[in-house]
Amino acid sequence: MSPPFTRPRELAVTVESSLPAALPSHAIEVDVGVALPVAFGGLRKVLRACETAAPQVVHTLSRAHPSEWNRLFPGAIDGVPDLGDLALTPSERRLHRESEQMFWVLNVAAKAIVETLRVSGRPLVLHGAGECDLVSLRAVMRAAEWSRLEGLDGTLLFTGWNVRRPHGAESFESRRRAYLDALCDRMRAPRVPTPGPVSSRAQEAPVDLEGRYLQVAVDAAQAPETRVAAAILAIRSCFFTTNYEGAMLAAEQGLAVLAANTDAALASRVVQAWETLDTGFATPAIEIDRASLGDVEELKALFARSMGVVHVYTGAHDAAMEAFGRGLACRIPPELVARLHMFRALTLTKRFGQLPNARTEVAAGLAALERSTSPDRALQEGWLRNVCALTWFLERKLDMALVEEKQAMRCVGDLHDASATHLKINLISNASYLQETARQFGDAISTWRRFEKISESWGVNFAKHHRYRLAGLELAAGERDAAVAHFTEAFANADALGDSFHRQVIAAELGRLFLDEQQPAVAVDWFVRAEEHARAIGDPLKTAESLAGQAVAAGRTDWSEAVRCAEASTTWPKQTEALKAALAQGDAKAVHAVLPRARTKLNRPFDPVNLY
Repeated sequence: MSPPFTRPRELAVTVESSLPAALPSHAIEVDVGVALPVAFGGLRKVLRACETAAPQVVHTLSRAHPSEWNRLFPGAIDGVPDLGDLALTPSERRLHRESEQMFWVLNVAAKAIVETLRVSGRPLVLHGAGECDLVSLRAVMRAAEWSRLEGLDGTLLFTGWNVRRPHGAESFESRRRAYLDALCDRMRAPRVPTPGPVSSRAQEAPVDLEGRYLQVAVDAAQAPETRVAAAILAIRSCFFTTNYEGAMLAAEQGLAVLAANTDAALASRVVQAWETLDTGFATPAIEIDRASLGDVEELKALFARSMGVVHVYTGAHDAAMEAFGRGLACRIPPELVARLHMFRALTLTKRFGQLPNARTEVAAGLAALERSTSPDRALQEGWLRNVCALTWFLERKLDMALVEEKQAMRCVGDLHDASATHLKINLISNASYLQETARQFGDAISTWRRFEKISESWGVNFAKHHRYRLAGLELAAGERDAAVAHFTEAFANADALGDSFHRQVIAAELGRLFLDEQQPAVAVDWFVRAEEHARAIGDPLKTAESLAGQAVAAGRTDWSEAVRCAEASTTWPKQTEALKAALAQGDAKAVHAVLPRARTKLNRPFDPVNLY
C-alpha cells in the first residue's frame, strides 16, 4: 500500500474584485488590462515583466521556442520557421476549434511564468485582470496548473477581476463571465461576482495585425468601408489566435456599420479598403479572402456566419444556429445559402446529435444549389455531401455514407484550389474511417496510404499524423511489428518538431502496448519517455499516468508520486478521477486497466489551454 497522501503546498491563487488594501511585498506587479480584446495583449506585458525579473529564464525559453516567441512578439527572432509550418490550426469548414499552434504558444508563455516565479521567489500580482484578454488569461491558468505539478510554493494575485474594458462584444458578455468563472475553478480560486464597472482605459499602440484591425474596426473616425474591411480581417486573425471575444466584437462592429450606412456603393468601397489593408494571406482553414466579399447582404451574411462559428467554438450551440439562420435571411447567392446550410447541418450533427435534422439542412442546401450557375457550385455540393455522409456514418449506415462520399469526390475530382484540396483530404480520410468501422482494415490501410502517392512533400507535421494512423490500423489488422515501427516513426516526427505533447501521447501508448505484451523492460523505457515529455509540457495527469505505468511495469507498489501529480490536475477531471480511483485501490491490475491505449487517430484536444 502507498503511504498516506498529504497535499503539498502549492501556488496560492487569489482573485479580488478591486484593489485590496495590502499587496504582497516585493511582488512583480503587472497591469494586464487592455482596452481592446486583442490576443496576447495582457500576456505580452506579463512576459516583459518576467524578462525584467528573470532575464536568463526568458532569454533561454525564447531561444528554445523561437517560432512561438515570434507569434507573441512579431519579428523578435530572425530566420526561424513560421509556426504555421510546425503546428496545426483550427478548421472552420469542419467546425474544429482545436489549435495546436495556440497550445504551443500558451504553453511556452506558461513555462516562462512558472520559471520566473521559481527563480525570483517573488509573488506575481496582475492588476486589471477583468480587462485582460481571455487568450492571455488562459496562459496564466496553464501556469497555475503547471506550478501545482512542480510543487511551486508562491503567490498569484489577480485584482480588478470584475472591472470591464471599454470595448467588449455585447453578445459575448455572458460567455465571458462564464469563462472567468471557469478560470477561477481551474486555478482553484474562489469565484468573484461579475460584471462590475466599465473602465475608461485608453487604447495602446497595436503591435500586430490583429490589434491594428480591431483598432480600426472600432474607430468611429474611420471611413465606414475601412471599418468593415478591418472587421472582416480582424475576424480572420482572431480565428488563428482563438480569440473568440475579439472575433465577436469585430463582427458586431461590422454589422453596426453596415446597418448605419445605406449607400449602395459601400460594398465596392469595402473591396478597395480590403485591398489596402490585406496582406494577401489566404488559407482553407478559414475561407475569408478577397473572393468572400460581395454586396452588403453578402457582407452581412459573412458576419453572421463568423458569429455562428464563434458560438459553436464556445459551446453556445443554440446561438450558433440562430446566427447561421440570420445569414440565411439575407439576400445572398445560392452558393452562400448552401454554405450556411452546411454549417447548420454540421452543428446539428457534431453538437446536437440531431442527424435527421442535419440531413434536412443538407437537402435545403442542395435545393439551393439547383439554382446556381457559379463555378463554386460543385465545391459547395461536395461539402454538403461530406456532412451528409457523416450523419449516415454516425448511424452506422455505412453503405449510405459511402454513397455520399463517392458523390462528394465526384464533385471535386477535377478541382484543384485550396478548398477543394482540403475537402479531398477529408474525403480520403473519411473513406478510410468507413473501412475501419467496417473492420476492413486492409482496405482502410490501402486507402490511407493514398496520401503517400498524392505527394512526397507533406511535411513533418502531416507525416506525424499519417504514420500514427497507419500504425493504429496495422495494429488492428494484426500487423504488430509494422505498427510498432510506424508508431516509432510518428514519435520521431514529433521529436523533429520538438513536440512534447504528441511525444508524450505516443510514448505512453507504446508503454501500454508493451505492458500488455508482458515486455516490462521495454514498457518501462517508453513510460520513462512519456513522463519526461509530460513534465516538459507541465501536464499533471499525463505525468501521473506515466509514473503509474512505470510502477506497474517495474512491479513497484509505491503510487505516492503518481497520486500527488494526479491531485494537481484540473484539466482532465473524468480521466483524473478514474486514475485516482485505481491508484486508491493499490491494485496494479486496476491501474494497468486505466492506462491509455493506442488509437487510430492522433488528434487530441488541447484542453490544458482551453476553457471548456
